[in-house]
Amino acid sequence: MRMLTILLLALLPGIAPSIAAAAAPEARKALAEAKALSCAFKTAIETNWEVDRFNTKQQKGFKFSIEGINTARGNAKAVSGQGASHLEMVALSNVRHFLGFTASGDLNVTSVHGQFSDKSGEFLASHSVHMASEPPRTFQHFGGCKAKAE
Repeated sequence: MRMLTILLLALLPGIAPSIAAAAAPEARKALAEAKALSCAFKTAIETNWEVDRFNTKQQKGFKFSIEGINTARGNAKAVSGQGASHLEMVALSNVRHFLGFTASGDLNVTSVHGQFSDKSGEFLASHSVHMASEPPRTFQHFGGCKAKAE
């Protein structure tokens, strides 16, 4: 019986792949082809160093676009109601990392994954802001991005 259980556990992932795993090649291909993304982050937290400990609180989300994605050059631009800024990009087969810096030294990182969320055509995504301030202050945002026509 023990041998049968081990055999089933070894074979089960190959027999019954998850829906997400089955959709992964399609999502990765769509992400690789995207030249622009519209991103919305609905869940957000802010973390601050206060009196010898980190304090975390909920924040409002936000939206912005990533446009002019150029995989060969490894860059793009972030566009929002406040303007546009240059982004460096690290393109992997399953994720695109977009890095941006502000004039004051803040680091912004947006990771868009080649995995669809439960919404049609939406890639899972996260956005982090690391402030160059003292004491330390960070923001984490969670949501998704959709490919859009440029």
